[in-house]
Amino acid sequence: MAFDRQSREWLFGDEAQQRWARILAERGNAVLPTYGMIGNGERTKAPLLFVEGGVLVCPDALCLSPKAGNQWHEVKAKSQPSFSRNRRRWEHGADWMLAKEYEEVERQSGTPVWLIVYEERSPVDPGRESAVAVSGKWLGIRLTDAMRLGERRPLWPGGKGDPRNRGRDGMGGLLWPRSPMIDLLAAKPTASRPGQQVALFGDR
Repeated sequence: MAFDRQSREWLFGDEAQQRWARILAERGNAVLPTYGMIGNGERTKAPLLFVEGGVLVCPDALCLSPKAGNQWHEVKAKSQPSFSRNRRRWEHGADWMLAKEYEEVERQSGTPVWLIVYEERSPVDPGRESAVAVSGKWLGIRLTDAMRLGERRPLWPGGKGDPRNRGRDGMGGLLWPRSPMIDLLAAKPTASRPGQQVALFGDR
């Protein structure tokens, strides 16, 4: 699928990728912005990871930290989460086939993958359907947790009204609940999750 690099959607996502890389660097991490490494394969314009037996699409950035460990970060920019009335929860989503490919990236590289979401507007009441307000939150969840807690929706994102918009290879999307996601810029270590802040940002 070709993207218009002058479209609001593309520029919104590109700005979020660059901002997240700067945030990581400001917190003492080294960042390899793989989102800029495009056009290195015939199958896709996305950044590629060369592995035994072929290539994989890789996430947007590789966060390098000798103390906290390395991580892949896939950065998504969302105007707001969606509310599922059937499941009575706020959700975020990603392309199903890309999520499966990122699972393989994690397995083959031995490096965990995080899904990072810039949320321009957030629910006023995260526990139920409500209005949203400007927030500029950065939320994160391990890909393994998103896969475990979420599910594949075959009709995502176009729904019944747009059958041509069903994600890569027509396989739909991965939708997961917003509630387990960590507010990354507000999170502090706790007794139950002592390593979350360190795991994402290093210990500076």
